[in-house]
Amino acid sequence: MKLTGSIGAALGALAVTVSLGATPAAAAPNPPLPGPIPLADTWYQEPGNVADYAPGDVIRARAAEVRYPANTAWPVVTATQLLVRSSDAHGAPESTAATVVVPNRPWTGPGERPLLSLQVPTDSLGLQCNPSVELTQGADSDLALVAPMLALGYAVVATDYEGPEMAWIAGYQAGHAVLDGIRGAQRHAPLGLSKSPVVMYGYSGGGQATAWAAQLKASYAPELNVLGAAEGGVPGNLAELSARQPAAGFTAWGSLLGLSRAYPEKVRPQDYLNADGIAFATGLTNQCLPDLLKNTNNVSLDQYSTVGNIPDVPSVREVFEINSLGRTADTPDMPLYVFHDSKDTLIPDWAMTGVVQEYCDRGVDVQFVSGPGVDHVGFALLGIPGAYKWLDDRVMGRPTTPNCGAPVVPGLS
Repeated sequence: MKLTGSIGAALGALAVTVSLGATPAAAAPNPPLPGPIPLADTWYQEPGNVADYAPGDVIRARAAEVRYPANTAWPVVTATQLLVRSSDAHGAPESTAATVVVPNRPWTGPGERPLLSLQVPTDSLGLQCNPSVELTQGADSDLALVAPMLALGYAVVATDYEGPEMAWIAGYQAGHAVLDGIRGAQRHAPLGLSKSPVVMYGYSGGGQATAWAAQLKASYAPELNVLGAAEGGVPGNLAELSARQPAAGFTAWGSLLGLSRAYPEKVRPQDYLNADGIAFATGLTNQCLPDLLKNTNNVSLDQYSTVGNIPDVPSVREVFEINSLGRTADTPDMPLYVFHDSKDTLIPDWAMTGVVQEYCDRGVDVQFVSGPGVDHVGFALLGIPGAYKWLDDRVMGRPTTPNCGAPVVPGLS
């Protein structure tokens, strides 16, 4: 029987569809993992016109009270919190908070009261973990650790350098925020720090933020008078660390999740993890360092991965390279004091010694100090006196003692 008319046409179209195969609907992209939970304190809220401010401009300020330990105020200092305009990892405008602590005693050294830019090892994914929150709750021991500099009369600025998305280990993000925190402290006239010489200090994650601020200062904040930077336990070569270190524990998970917030198009954990892994990662996305350490202990990325070794994903590898120090023409324009323990198992010294050599080759004034084998946490404490002494020497105008190429620098090639 011959089929004619509309019935025949319809059946003919069906036959063509069946023979060619129907075009499937595009799969919906996997949604990104959640970011940090916003703080209830509306003082932190970014204004809609943040782009109208210049980097380092103060958006708003308030008096604060720093405490350590909890419920114990420090009556010998005056604290001020600033919301400043900064730039994210790509240069887009954002805001971040900086806490400035000024001792209630006159500066008796030469010139103006110096300003110490202190980068605490935040290493966290939740906004409540930032120094602007923890310093006022007595939860941050770094204030006690910096007490010797306060006793000498130094003012201190501690910036929430991971930014509003808590982009852990994102170097450009951190460097911009540190420099803008310094700018804000100097531009806020009531603090009286506009002419202060500046030195910078940080260890571990804080050392990484300090190192990026030092590297970016000449191009991003050339007007700042930074006399020197002391940076310890720095994960300088993220690319090599991710390639040689097991992808387990809080550094692996923190780096993956933190970098996904700064580079959401290139680092997409939602595409690399199975359902259980996504649930596990989601549980981490607002945690502070103590909980991250506990909850990721001996938990590897591999056990949840659907793509093999996640750091080998090309776009992820690219981001690790971008956030490794010494990869571009940006070069520190101030002396550096780099200290790293010789038996650091969390961040081995080879993660920074190659960067030191690169800086030396570029003519940077670097003093490298190798620790006595007390591991990462041990040298965080033992390394402080030497670092503070070196910073104070910069303020006092004493000569540096660089040792580029000397045997004291292990692991250089």
